[in-house]
Amino acid sequence: MNSPYITDNNLIEKILSNKAVEIHLQPIVSIRTKSIFAYESLTRCRFEGKMIPPQILFELANKANLSSQLDEMTRQLAIKKFHTYYKKNNKELLFLNVEADIINNFEKEKLGFIDLITKLNIPFKNFILEIKEDEIENIEALEKFCKYFKGLGFGIALDDFGTGNSNFYRLNVISPDIIKIDKSLFTATSKRIINKEIVKSISKMSQNLGIKVLAEGVEDFNSISMAMKAGINLFQGYYFSKPKDSFNHEEFLEIITLINKTGNEFKDKVLNSIKKKRDTIGKFDQIAINMINGNKSIEEIHQYLNRNFKYYNEIEAIYIIDVLSSKQIKDTILDESISGMYNITSDGDEHYLKEYFYITMETKKGIYLSNRYVSFATGNVCKTFAKKFDLNGVSYILCLDIIIEKN
Repeated sequence: MNSPYITDNNLIEKILSNKAVEIHLQPIVSIRTKSIFAYESLTRCRFEGKMIPPQILFELANKANLSSQLDEMTRQLAIKKFHTYYKKNNKELLFLNVEADIINNFEKEKLGFIDLITKLNIPFKNFILEIKEDEIENIEALEKFCKYFKGLGFGIALDDFGTGNSNFYRLNVISPDIIKIDKSLFTATSKRIINKEIVKSISKMSQNLGIKVLAEGVEDFNSISMAMKAGINLFQGYYFSKPKDSFNHEEFLEIITLINKTGNEFKDKVLNSIKKKRDTIGKFDQIAINMINGNKSIEEIHQYLNRNFKYYNEIEAIYIIDVLSSKQIKDTILDESISGMYNITSDGDEHYLKEYFYITMETKKGIYLSNRYVSFATGNVCKTFAKKFDLNGVSYILCLDIIIEKN
């Protein structure tokens, strides 16, 4: 721990004795319901005119074996603050962080905040206990902790899921109600497509298991849009609001207005995306027609494509599939500059399990445009446009791999 605060060995004792800890709340919003879904309580500390970062504060407490006292103090303060919000809207929830040390050494008798909740007459179901499972070593204690609090009616949330040492096995142990996807998956734009697939996978898995998904740390519209496309509805981050000591009526209205604005912007983006997809389909349908028309055989089409491939700057690969056999006719026509390390399909290769084959066969118009994917043939991000056509009484599918983003 490299911090100027560590030089004072009695600092944490002074902070606790002076109760120099305060709670800020950060809204968690639901775009679908256009409302504030919950708040997360976040610890802040100012002592002797200096702000002490939460991480340092809890490290000090851990070093002095005072984690339990600090953890309990922060929860008590958070519950008291939340009580005023609950009285205004009894459907709102409060996320309470629980330090790993508390779970590793779980003893329910030492957790007095339950008495406070009961005294304030707030149902246990209005609280979500937030844990970082990758920091918890005692699996038996983790299971015991989760079963005990879920039995009382508390919800359980997994924090920072999807990075570090997140363990899918522990989902069986914890049975979380909410998974919070780590903010790094929404901010590392250099690995955007990889992150998108991770987010989509976590979201789909969670929805299939009946677990809500929350995107945390969102700071821009693109991150929110990416999450919403993956089916995520709950959001937390500076984009909507920084943590605050309190919120006045005008600030509430600003958050609600921003939620509505974000929902409308996403809807407009989806509609624009649909229009662009239609335009793309129309454009490459005409390109495919031009490739096919005027040629009397597959051999002539291949000769034409080989001669003119260099003029199709947006296309990285072209190949033709025989519908009856679902096998490729002749080798893929490909940019010669493409590295040989990738898997390039060739004459006789089977395609019957590929979406662009069987979906094209099922569509009325016999055309299909895939979603973005990383091509096995080139390593580039691309989409495949497929068009069914008949020639000399035989049905074929012409496939055009369109470059979206070069590797």
